[in-house]
Amino acid sequence: MLNLMKLEWTKNRLSQYWKGVLVSIILIFAAMALMGIGSNGEKEAMFPDYEAYESLAGIFVRIVFMIYTSVVLSRVMIEEFRNKTIQLLFTYPTERKKILRAKLLVVFGFCFVTTATASIVIALLTVGLNPMLEIFPDEVTLRDIAGDIPGMLLMAFMMGGVSLIPLFFGMRKKSTATTITSAVLIGFLINATVSDGSNQTSLFQFIGVPVGMCLIGFGIAFLSYRRIEKADL
Repeated sequence: MLNLMKLEWTKNRLSQYWKGVLVSIILIFAAMALMGIGSNGEKEAMFPDYEAYESLAGIFVRIVFMIYTSVVLSRVMIEEFRNKTIQLLFTYPTERKKILRAKLLVVFGFCFVTTATASIVIALLTVGLNPMLEIFPDEVTLRDIAGDIPGMLLMAFMMGGVSLIPLFFGMRKKSTATTITSAVLIGFLINATVSDGSNQTSLFQFIGVPVGMCLIGFGIAFLSYRRIEKADL
């Protein structure tokens, strides 16, 4: 399976996306910093504490890399079926299920690694630069970040599952545009903010939402190859 995943990674030249990933991380941090610095002179600060900062940064990370992963999903899966190049892969002496599982694991792994990397790197940049930039008044240490890492990894894992949901919409029409559009809508939907009049929070922070969406994503992934051995392409 690992060899199949390596072949998929190399064949689709997915390493080229890492430059865009790094640029996205820098832009997210820059946007967060500018919002925090710009509100310092106002009566109500944009980020009264690190928790508020971390919450918005998490929303940006989840939306951006959900969309990024949909591009990878389109390249690895949707385009193969649309162009019928998947038929060539299925002539290899390897089970169809294994080939599709390898593709889906590549997509899941890309989302997990990029989301986790972005969250950790932004947190480290915040520790290093907040004392100079004064994005928010709290003092954040490496120990604080280390305590947040398990939560960041869990969030990245759940987003990996959620990132598979656009497969359902993309495969129906064999459309890259549909895949990416559905990822945008899902990304904004699960990160929408709700308010009780005094506090605002993201839907993603209600544990049932990401867990449920993650399970739906895994279910869609399983159904996508369950009967592939007997399917006519």
